[in-house]
Amino acid sequence: MSDIQILHRDEHLLVVDKPAGLLVVAAPGRRGKTLIDLVGEQLGSRVYAVHRLDEGTTGAIVIACTELARDAMDPLFRVHAVDRDYLALVSGVPSPAAGRIESRLQEQDGMVRVVVRGGQTAITDYETIERRGRCTLVRCRLATGRRNQIRVHMQALGCPIVGDRKYGHRAREGETQSRPMLHSWRIAFDHPITGIRVKVESLPRETELRP
Repeated sequence: MSDIQILHRDEHLLVVDKPAGLLVVAAPGRRGKTLIDLVGEQLGSRVYAVHRLDEGTTGAIVIACTELARDAMDPLFRVHAVDRDYLALVSGVPSPAAGRIESRLQEQDGMVRVVVRGGQTAITDYETIERRGRCTLVRCRLATGRRNQIRVHMQALGCPIVGDRKYGHRAREGETQSRPMLHSWRIAFDHPITGIRVKVESLPRETELRP
């Protein structure tokens, strides 16, 4: 694999462009290099995961260069002080065209599901950008950051993410996407050590995901 693209770098933090098909950190029963392994080898120094993207999701992700920076970033994610915008190509047309999805999510047997009781509150704001044939390009903004949150919320809206067979998408003729078409587009936060505002954008490789 070629070098991971670095979108932002200072002495404390990186923002890199995660490719598809790569775990951020090791998982039970899985072998092979992770994103953290590859970035560490590329820089010649240890780096630390701050948050996660699903294996099939691409785009901007924050990585810490030191344990101090990792620990300093953690509260920002806990209180949702990191702005995170995603691009998703979904099946069909969302109705309404924009809105807020709020539910409780719980992982059950390897799947994250909407539940009535228990679970954790999950909030996603979304808006339609453009129709793309039988699909729609949607911007999603996380107000919370639960596992598989956008994927589950788009399924609940009746518009599963194209390529996301785990959460309801059924490929039609001519649809050949091998991964969920979800991309971490923009990320912004106040640097927890320097105080400088960090704003990073990652342009998707796939043209159907580009706004």
